[in-house]
Amino acid sequence: MPVVADGSIAGPAADGRMVPLVIIDTTSRPDLDELVRLHSHLSPGDVTYRWGQAERNKDLVSLSLWFVRPIEARAVLMFSIEGEGIIVDNALNSRAIYLQPGRPGDRLKHDPHRPKILIEIPDDDFREQWEDVAVRRLAKVIRSRSPIPREEARRLAVQWLAQSREISGFRLPT
Repeated sequence: MPVVADGSIAGPAADGRMVPLVIIDTTSRPDLDELVRLHSHLSPGDVTYRWGQAERNKDLVSLSLWFVRPIEARAVLMFSIEGEGIIVDNALNSRAIYLQPGRPGDRLKHDPHRPKILIEIPDDDFREQWEDVAVRRLAKVIRSRSPIPREEARRLAVQWLAQSREISGFRLPT
């Protein structure tokens, strides 16, 4: 599923934690539009998930979602570590992600009340791999842009993760 925009929401639904929001292009997926619409009228749904890293492209991380209720649907969200690693890191740290159907050009600020669902994604085995995966990829990106030693690039990648966690770790009082 193409992610067309992202943002973060903090509030009582997630105990004040900053939770990333992704707007996905559902132009060809009316079932996901319907899933979100039904979710706002019925009891909470059931979803299973799985994080993973693409085998052929070490820059891509996937979040596979299998919705059971209120309707059955599957979606795979792909994230570039270089461009969207902060979303993955924030989702892993907040243990949740908001999913909002949309179209290219949509932004959270244009319609903050548009229907969306909060998907809880508790820790799994990918959480343990993420830090190493992210640091290795980010260090490689840093080295491709600047001729610095491998260890310096690794230190900068670790620093980037720490700074992004400081920002995304913000909590609103509940």
